[in-house]
Amino acid sequence: MRLNKIPTTVVTGFLGAGKTTLVNHLLEHARPARVGIVVNEFGEVGIDGNLIVADEDALVEINNGCVCCTVRKDLVKSVSELLARAGEPPARLVVETSGLADPAPVLQTFLADPDVRERVELESVVAVVDAYHFHEQLYDEIAREQVVFADHIIVNKTDLVSAKEVTSLIARIRTLNPTAAIDIARHGAVDVEAVFGIKHFSLDTLLRVEPDLLDEGAHEHEHDNSIASCSFVIPGPLDATRFNRWANQLVQTHGQQLLRMKGVLNLHEERRRLHFHSVHMLLDSSFGKAWAHDEARDSKFVMIGRDLDMPAMREGLFGCVA
Repeated sequence: MRLNKIPTTVVTGFLGAGKTTLVNHLLEHARPARVGIVVNEFGEVGIDGNLIVADEDALVEINNGCVCCTVRKDLVKSVSELLARAGEPPARLVVETSGLADPAPVLQTFLADPDVRERVELESVVAVVDAYHFHEQLYDEIAREQVVFADHIIVNKTDLVSAKEVTSLIARIRTLNPTAAIDIARHGAVDVEAVFGIKHFSLDTLLRVEPDLLDEGAHEHEHDNSIASCSFVIPGPLDATRFNRWANQLVQTHGQQLLRMKGVLNLHEERRRLHFHSVHMLLDSSFGKAWAHDEARDSKFVMIGRDLDMPAMREGLFGCVA
């Protein structure tokens, strides 16, 4: 008996572009369909898994690596694990890569690995572009590659720039990728039917762009050695005033070096968890669900940046403990 292949969407995009926000939007509007999620982060402590609204048994996290490099075997294992779990199999899969992932080796996994290829079908490769920061990120090879390999590009955070700037950005994107579908969005809000259920992916088109795509030896990927991540787990509650002061001062003095910060935080005398995000000098936070009574109220915080003094960062963050 031939198994029906499960349609799969790969979501890429540079650090802080809004990938998790998009994934949550898709999950919310795809209900009641069961969607399996594989989320990968560049850091030892997983944050995005806490932010994604998927059912617990439909979510697999890959931490402390990048699916385009050292943990590609984990990607195969994670997809297999999701499909083997008891209960109803997912109607579709979404793989959210880290912001530093080269998409080529990820696609090789879906196109060349026999176990994965037998069970899933690559439906679309979506690149989320940060409208506010992408003109700077264009100088990064990985950010460009994510756009080049996409068949669907979502220009996110368009509320932070003018209509003229959006038009200019789309023209620049078209010089990198003339064929991909392009949608614009605020807070990752796009028509789900424009993402799910449409076979955007075309291997023939991609091979014209990258003839050696299926040659694994042609895509040995190394990250910029100046970029590092540092992850913290803080067992005690944080003082909100001190944390806000520290975070604001930090982005003022190190905003260009700080590519990304994110955290799920336990604030003193606050029953809800705080979801914190930053991209360069832009800060954002919102309260999530309340902590459970039997749950360890540990704060988790990840920083990704270039040439950062991580001991000093740790000292500043732990100085916010109430």
